[in-house]
Amino acid sequence: MVVAATSGDRKEGLLPSRRISAVYDSHVQSSTQGGTTVRILAFASGMGFIACSVLSWTQWIIHDRFSWLELAVSITNFVVGTCAFVLESNFFFCEGWRGKLISTAPIFGQLSGRGSMYAAAGLLQCAAFHALPLVVGLFAAAVGIYMIQVGNRATESLSTLKKSITDEKALLEAFQANDRNGDGVLEMFEFEGLVLALGIELDSDELDAEFCSIDVNNDKKIVYDEFRTWWKACTLEA
Repeated sequence: MVVAATSGDRKEGLLPSRRISAVYDSHVQSSTQGGTTVRILAFASGMGFIACSVLSWTQWIIHDRFSWLELAVSITNFVVGTCAFVLESNFFFCEGWRGKLISTAPIFGQLSGRGSMYAAAGLLQCAAFHALPLVVGLFAAAVGIYMIQVGNRATESLSTLKKSITDEKALLEAFQANDRNGDGVLEMFEFEGLVLALGIELDSDELDAEFCSIDVNNDKKIVYDEFRTWWKACTLEA
């Protein structure tokens, strides 16, 4: 996807070049890789899984005891922890393995998919009924649920933005949804809601400039055709 804007014929008030593309790419990254904070939390959860598994095995040797339940939990979460290390870290030697994991299980390429795995492993970790595994399990479950929420929101925002660019019906529906009094036109506050619904955040100066550039007859209101023309000028499917 590219943004249609050239220095020679760029309209006054038109969104800066690459603005919407940058928002689009941000939604893609949020729904797949996730932000730095999310990945750090997920990586920490994975390291916690590995540490708890190794600790369990060490205690078996020291105290000469064995539990089938702890064995199942420790092996499962050691695998999940290893996956987290590969998927969430930026180490160069993990790149090849990361690609293989995602190609084998595409769900790992989605933030919500990885979050589901960490949440399930975290709840399983709580079955160990020991202090450290319980804390790690609750932490990992919380991180996993957070990742699911962030990933789902980003996917929904990406879908809305994509439809508004490629589907005229979806764009019209978004326009009508923000026409609060149903008079067929948008005033400034309704236009702000529409732009936000499409995933674009503008400051007050930008909002004024864009509204004025759309409102060609200067009646402080914009109709759908005016908005569609402006939106299509700002975005163009590659």
